Amino acid sequence: MVGITAVGLVVVSVAAPVPAPEPPPTPKLPRAEQWKAHDFARIVYHVADQVAANYVRPVEVRDLIKAAARGLYDECRDEIPEQALRAIDQARNPNQLTEALAEILIQLADRPALTGPRALYAAINGFRFATDPACQLVSPRTNTFASIDMDFGIGIELEGVSGKAWILYRVEYQTALGMYPPTGWLDPPRRAEHIPPPTGVPWRITRVIPESPAQKAGLRPGDIITHFNGQELTGHNVHQLFAQFAFPPQRFDPQTGVIIPPDRTLTIRRGNQPAFSVAIRGQPYTPASAFGVMRTSDEKWDCMLDRQYKIGYLRLGAIEANLDVKVAEMLADLDRRGCRALILDLRWCPGGYVDPGVRIAGMFLPADALIAQMKYRNPHRAGNQPEIRNNFPNLTRYTTYPLVVLIGQETTGGGELIAAALRDNNRCVLMGQRSVGRAWIQNLVDGGFGGLQFKVTTGESFRPNGQPRQRKPDSGPLDPWGLKPDEGLEVPVTKDKSLQLREWAELHALRPSDSNEALDFDDPARDPFRLQALDYLRQLLDEKR
Repeated sequence: MVGITAVGLVVVSVAAPVPAPEPPPTPKLPRAEQWKAHDFARIVYHVADQVAANYVRPVEVRDLIKAAARGLYDECRDEIPEQALRAIDQARNPNQLTEALAEILIQLADRPALTGPRALYAAINGFRFATDPACQLVSPRTNTFASIDMDFGIGIELEGVSGKAWILYRVEYQTALGMYPPTGWLDPPRRAEHIPPPTGVPWRITRVIPESPAQKAGLRPGDIITHFNGQELTGHNVHQLFAQFAFPPQRFDPQTGVIIPPDRTLTIRRGNQPAFSVAIRGQPYTPASAFGVMRTSDEKWDCMLDRQYKIGYLRLGAIEANLDVKVAEMLADLDRRGCRALILDLRWCPGGYVDPGVRIAGMFLPADALIAQMKYRNPHRAGNQPEIRNNFPNLTRYTTYPLVVLIGQETTGGGELIAAALRDNNRCVLMGQRSVGRAWIQNLVDGGFGGLQFKVTTGESFRPNGQPRQRKPDSGPLDPWGLKPDEGLEVPVTKDKSLQLREWAELHALRPSDSNEALDFDDPARDPFRLQALDYLRQLLDEKR
């Protein structure tokens, strides 16, 4: 018999060869120029430090620097390498964090997407990856008006001249003129005449701002500018002419020292009509944001929509500073004329400043009524109140007549705040469609370059009943966000009809007081929202008789 011997099997593990360390990547920026990348990183770090101190939720500077790095790669349409993220994670102090970010930029130095001020813009706007999309760089014009990005001082917006395209052009052009130092740029500024404008030819007007010089000159959205100061716009001269249009030379009255706004002559093509020219002088103005039924001869608004039932109508646009003063005047006029009910139209209210918004809400509520609850990252900072109550002095209140508030898919921020305050205090019914769901409270901090500012979310506004209004990325249709119309008061309309109604309303706001032109928005029967609101209020008033 053959014996079987069990033999223990010993497995000898052969050590794998240790890979040689990866050679450091070859810098794409010459050593003599790498100091620029470090200046860049210090600017980004400074803004990140301000955002970390003010953002509504705790956020680490390290996470903001990682978001800035992601912003750089995102601008180049690349995925950020894990190696770059590890370098930021391993940084132990501010100097090492800025060093890690500078090294990332050095590796991307040859990317056309990051030339001039674009690297700074991409990095600082990259903070959105660690905060929220509403945190972003904004034009200095935002300090003046809530709703205006660039209006050339005359009250028009041009196609393409907004947002990122306009901001980068303005910074690059004004840096070329010596107004700002090119600190943090990897390449020297281009000559001003070589910087392409953010729009081509001809120039298409996308918006005319009510009460502006352009509105009073009769311009409309959709108008085409073919000539500027007598010169036809062409591909050869658009660089020069756009710069003259956007940054006209300033003249001073030698006796008073006051700036004399320049005249800008525009030749306009409107549909199939003959071309015509207008001369517009840029000058300070306050954009109109409150509209009624018909302009009167003294450039005010008649707000009585139904003269038989004495039903008033008031539409709000952006909540600009001092809008509450204008609204108070319009309500007082309605009151003198015996107003018995009111339609407050917030369908195209994009929000704006908090103070005038809460005062407008307070005009319809009793004293001490709760208007909004507020939650801040720094609740003890001066001005950060946990709640806002209707304790405004010298405020005339209209608390008795029926009120319908129209809301829609473009009612945002401050418009939602007003609607929520009135609904939760049982002062109105809500009619229309569900609103956007935006309740962030934002402040401005120094953007670090080119005179820009960074809009940072510092708090959140809640309904008086405590429910949230902010729509979060994971919010579902059944979750509490925004505002819904009351049961049975939804107004079903298509997207095309909503767009048409907005266009009608904008043209209505621009019509001069001396015009006899009939417009579609004149007839409430053509607007399903106002038609339903009128029917609702008429029935209520009939029942009270």
